[in-house]
Amino acid sequence: MAQTSSADSVAEKQLVQRVANQVCAELIKEDKKKSVATLSQAETKQLFVRLFTRVASTDDELIAKITEMGPAASTYGEQLGRQVGVVMLKDCPASRPMFMRLGGAELSERQPLAAAEIKVLKPIASAMCRDLQPRIAALQKLSPEERMKALTQAFEKNLKTSAKEISQQYGAEIFLDGERMKELGTKISLQMATECPDVLLLFAEFAPKK
Repeated sequence: MAQTSSADSVAEKQLVQRVANQVCAELIKEDKKKSVATLSQAETKQLFVRLFTRVASTDDELIAKITEMGPAASTYGEQLGRQVGVVMLKDCPASRPMFMRLGGAELSERQPLAAAEIKVLKPIASAMCRDLQPRIAALQKLSPEERMKALTQAFEKNLKTSAKEISQQYGAEIFLDGERMKELGTKISLQMATECPDVLLLFAEFAPKK
């Protein structure tokens, strides 16, 4: 039984990798027609679903597997889509702006911000985007330590210009509370995710590894 399970696991990984590679190839073609980075959140989600469905419908092994599953096929399809997304994020650079945009939108839905917070944080996020976007190529050439230093400096500089608004919204003591500042950084990142997802990829390297 264990051997069958192991074989199934290997076959599943190969299936996910194959579908991810094919969706990546389709995405590159689409990106040449119209830059994925210019799409709205809704358009981005529709594009991924369309490309995933197109690839899945031409994969005989996957069609046979889904057909055998019956009612469980829908749940499996959702799980497969997530697995394909993870592989693409790692192996398909063209997909990263798309997934950062989708991920930011999903996180924003899970952690909704009050209108008053958005009013304070959105200008900071926009300033971070304007600051870092023109420097992406240069930042990518830096060592991780140098890049982290540059990102921290940009964060501190842009926070400083909005210190009064942050104090009014969260209280001046937030600047002395490391955990709350970390939470503030996450909230600003969520605002950046829909505006400049490619910039957030610079932060992704420093995210805690699970």
